[in-house]
Amino acid sequence: MLMVPVASDVHLAPSQSPCSSACAFSSAGNTTLESEQRSESATKLSVLVIFYLIVMIVEIVGGLKANSLAVITDAVHLLTDVAGFSISLFAVWASGWEATSDQSFGYSRLEVFGAFISVQLIWLISGSLIYEAVNRILHKHSEVNGALMFSVAAFGFFINLIMVSWLGHNHAHHACVDKDHNHAHHDHNHAHHACVDEDHNHVHNHEDELYAKDEVENAKLVSSPPAESKILNINLEGAYLHVITDLIQSIGVMIAGVVIWAKPNWLVVDLICTLVFSVLSLSATLPMLRNIFCILMERTPSEIDVASLESGLKSIKGVRNIHDLHVWAITAGKYVLSCHLVAEPGVSSNEVLCKVRDYCETTYRIRHITVQVEQ
Repeated sequence: MLMVPVASDVHLAPSQSPCSSACAFSSAGNTTLESEQRSESATKLSVLVIFYLIVMIVEIVGGLKANSLAVITDAVHLLTDVAGFSISLFAVWASGWEATSDQSFGYSRLEVFGAFISVQLIWLISGSLIYEAVNRILHKHSEVNGALMFSVAAFGFFINLIMVSWLGHNHAHHACVDKDHNHAHHDHNHAHHACVDEDHNHVHNHEDELYAKDEVENAKLVSSPPAESKILNINLEGAYLHVITDLIQSIGVMIAGVVIWAKPNWLVVDLICTLVFSVLSLSATLPMLRNIFCILMERTPSEIDVASLESGLKSIKGVRNIHDLHVWAITAGKYVLSCHLVAEPGVSSNEVLCKVRDYCETTYRIRHITVQVEQ
């Protein structure tokens, strides 16, 4: 799901300082860019929690007074969102913790678990509401105040519209499902954003010697459209998904309110609205679940064509063959690569490794690389 295109002409200066035993992602978690992204994520999620708590209280009171299950459905769904956003907020905060010798990849994957728990809450609450709606259809139910139902839903719609506009700009720039991967060194046709981390890249030769070099700070990225660099955050994507779902649900409740306001006997509209939008809420989580599953199963990211990657590595001067190639993601946008490289006789291993690292970084944005060199 998830890739931010790299801008062209990435110039990196090598450093000969070796990595420590616990450096995998330790520096990445502390780069200025990622710190700013975590701060932005935390701010957005905090504001969402505050606004949604207000809307939730209004809808609970209004739904009970109007005796509308659809409005209560929306309120309970907001409660699920608040819980999910709170989990995501903790995950964003925890993902900034430094890597240790025991937790060498850091805590970025907490973002994935936070998103997973958030999705499961939607399934739990939506299932309960479907059960209640079916129960009301099968049994008698009291009258519903259509005017109040419409008013409360309109208030929720207004708040959700503001949230969608606020999050939507950031979500669009992430281009998290963009699959244009023509990332040549001098191709100036890349759109949107790019990220530069200071991740350490571990490279081991056949005699277990360690070669590594860090990215130079403030590496220059040239992109055709002027844009602010962003790092994809799976929790903000999840938050955007929640808000879009709530916005659509508010529209449905408003329509149901107008119908019941005009035709007080058409109470079944309230229940049908509850059923339809509960099912839509469930179906909207499927793409997120698929992405979470792929990350947890360490599946090769869909944005990376392994065949093309292997072909590109083999085309590097001094590389005879590549085998045991593995690529996976720690979390959305943080890729890891390991492989065995058979070098041509007489070729400097360090020189080949530098070329491999630069190719992976600039072409596929893979910044944590482990290569075992075989002569």
